[in-house]
Amino acid sequence: MFCKRESDGIDWYAYSRNPETFKPGSVKITLYDVGSALLTQQVYFDASFVFPQNTRLVEVVGFAGEKPHNEFQRKFFDLETMTFNEAVPTPPQKIIAKADIWRRATDEEADTILYILSQQTTRKRRIFNDATYIDHTDSMFAEMLQALTAAFGEARAVELLAPSDMLSG
Repeated sequence: MFCKRESDGIDWYAYSRNPETFKPGSVKITLYDVGSALLTQQVYFDASFVFPQNTRLVEVVGFAGEKPHNEFQRKFFDLETMTFNEAVPTPPQKIIAKADIWRRATDEEADTILYILSQQTTRKRRIFNDATYIDHTDSMFAEMLQALTAAFGEARAVELLAPSDMLSG
C-alpha cells in the first residue's frame, strides 16, 4: 500500500522515518472523519506503527502519561480549538428570523411569498404566522425552500432563507 500526504504528495514511509519529522516523545494520532466531527483512531508514540490512510494525522507534544491510547482513544478532535473532547460537537443551529425573510425580499417577492402562503393549509399558515423563526432542520423549512426555489430560483431562495446572523451559532 502507498500512503502520501495530500498537501505535497510526500510518501508516508519517507516522512515518518525521517528523525526530523516528529518531536521526541510526541504522540501521533490519526483522526477519522465521521461527518460532523473527527474521531481518534490510532494512538501511538512510535510513528512506524501509524498508517494514516484516509485520515488526518495530529501530533501531540508534551503528553506526560505512559499510555496515550487510554487518554485519547475514542475522543473527538475539534480543529478550531485543537482540543480533544468526549462528546461529538453539536453543529450550530441554523435558524432564520421570519422578519429577515421580509427584509431581504423585494416588494414583488413579498407579494409572491404571501401568495405561496395563501395556498397552504390553514394549519401550515397558522404555524408560519405564529412562529417567530424557522429552524433549517424543520420539515416546513424544506417545504418553504422548495416553494421559493420554484418561484425565484435556487440561488435567490437560499438568499431569502439564509440563517439570521444574530440567531444562528
